[in-house]
Amino acid sequence: MSSLSVAKASNAAYTSTYRPTALFVGGTSGCGQGTAEAFARATQGRAHILICGRNREAAEKIIAGFPKHAESKYEFVECDATLMKNVVKASEEVKRKINEADGKAKLNYLVLSQGVMTMNPFDPTSEGIDRRLALHFYSRWKFVDELLPLLEKASSDGEEARVMSILAPGVSGPIDTSDLGLKKDYSSKRARSEGTAYNDNFVAEYATRYPNMSFIHIFPGFVNTPLFNNLPWCLRFVFTAAGSLAARSIQDCGEYMTFALLNSAYKTGGFWLSSDASPIPKEKLHVDDKDARKQLVEHYGKEVAVQ
Repeated sequence: MSSLSVAKASNAAYTSTYRPTALFVGGTSGCGQGTAEAFARATQGRAHILICGRNREAAEKIIAGFPKHAESKYEFVECDATLMKNVVKASEEVKRKINEADGKAKLNYLVLSQGVMTMNPFDPTSEGIDRRLALHFYSRWKFVDELLPLLEKASSDGEEARVMSILAPGVSGPIDTSDLGLKKDYSSKRARSEGTAYNDNFVAEYATRYPNMSFIHIFPGFVNTPLFNNLPWCLRFVFTAAGSLAARSIQDCGEYMTFALLNSAYKTGGFWLSSDASPIPKEKLHVDDKDARKQLVEHYGKEVAVQ
């Protein structure tokens, strides 16, 4: 287990021979915000950072607090990631901004933390995907797919190419292939379990497909974030009170997430990490059923196809 001081020291020791480019989807609040801020500090501002989310005002406030450097480039990309067509549009804007800023189509770090905490029943978008699963799974890997050429270019040029999904690895059982997308039997508990299982399996799948890149699914811990605001008032009161007493701050969460993102131990391959960036025991994962994974991949492809 790594302490916060170890994580901070490691981040502070970060160096790079090139200006890295990083995209933080869900970076306007919570864990995504904390990670973007910690990454900006680790690079001392020598980075091209793009924050993607719905709230431009929040993003501009966060960016205003980033360290300044002669090579700093900070930008915002607007996106409601519940819809896959929006993900495609935002990804095209990301590509354009990176090309304009760097003169080359490369992305070194893609951090995905968009999400919602809700007790609602199945809540389909206009594309037919449950909103919670759209944020926690489908839109995350749709961003990965849309931006893979930029990540592959970074990898082929000998630079870092890492994807991080911040959610909850190793807490689910095997995938329920009889109800992929939970359109038959939905509950908040099942949405949480299946969404995390889907992420676990996609890390395994993409790490196999792209062995020269890094794919990380990491648990942020109990973090005091605005996500509690979406809960019913009674639960919101409990979680907010507990959060103020025992939860990790988004700043400390960001330090741990950045510690994992930049850690040399996780340079290439698939990784499932706990809140202190240490590996989760293999026996807690259910990622070796290749037939189930194949069915999930095929289901995902159909769900995220934009007409």
